[in-house]
Amino acid sequence: MKQRDLIPSNIKRAVLVESGHRCAIPTCRATTTEIAHIVAWSKSQDNSFENLIALCPNCHTRYDQKKEIDEKSMKMYKQNLSILNYRYGEFERRLFE
Repeated sequence: MKQRDLIPSNIKRAVLVESGHRCAIPTCRATTTEIAHIVAWSKSQDNSFENLIALCPNCHTRYDQKKEIDEKSMKMYKQNLSILNYRYGEFERRLFE
């Protein structure tokens, strides 16, 4: 089995910023977070921004180990973050920067 590659720090930072350094699940929003793979690393070997989401330790366990949250839901949470983060146009984003 291939050894898991480290997630680059710039990608970790982008995932945390995307979620406001909070759990990505809207009903949780805990501030202690971990970086989780949406499609398990063992299946995908994918450390891309698109496959990562910030979760609190409790929600991470509920997703990965207890299977109380399914993959489709996790993809929807990631999509919701994308919609929220792009609610401003290019002009507004440049202005903020």
